[in-house]
Amino acid sequence: MIPAVYAREAFSEALNSLYSAGAYSDLTIKCGNKRHRVHKALVCTRSPFFAKACSGPFKESQTNVIDLVDDDPEAVDAMIFYLYHGHYPKVDPDAPRPQAYANKGWCLDWFGEDTIGLQEQYLPLHAKVYALAEKYQIPDLKKLATRNFNSTVDSDRGLRDLVVEAMYWNPLGLGSEIFKSVLQANPAMAYDIAIFHRERGI
Repeated sequence: MIPAVYAREAFSEALNSLYSAGAYSDLTIKCGNKRHRVHKALVCTRSPFFAKACSGPFKESQTNVIDLVDDDPEAVDAMIFYLYHGHYPKVDPDAPRPQAYANKGWCLDWFGEDTIGLQEQYLPLHAKVYALAEKYQIPDLKKLATRNFNSTVDSDRGLRDLVVEAMYWNPLGLGSEIFKSVLQANPAMAYDIAIFHRERGI
């Protein structure tokens, strides 16, 4: 193995250790019931929002605690994981089983267990991560969330059909930035949406 590869692996392991153990942490990010012990040198250099919060005349710069009360905890988990690893897990391994999705109105008979998990976890998570990256000014995370959204839709026809139907019933969603990006990158989906509308006489 060449030295550069060793160096990258060692650096990656060091970041993972900082993420996992919170050693040398000098900032806490709270969201819901979770407290993330993070490092200003990493978080603030990736996000102008956090840099300003930690250095400006704000309470957070004195307490070294930032409470993201209005944000989705799973999306915040993904954002912080990304800052340390360069990617984020697509699905929470502790997510509820399919019957819980059925209770929310998702049809188990149509999609089966795996796709139910995809429709409930993947797409909403990528959309939430995209919104969070926009809010906290992390453009590379926005790009990753968009790419993950696109690849998720492309890889599962049942899921793609679900998105098309969702756009039919919620046309305002077509105006959101992530769906604009998806439609630009997936002309076939735009075609599917048009056909879906035509078949219903619209």
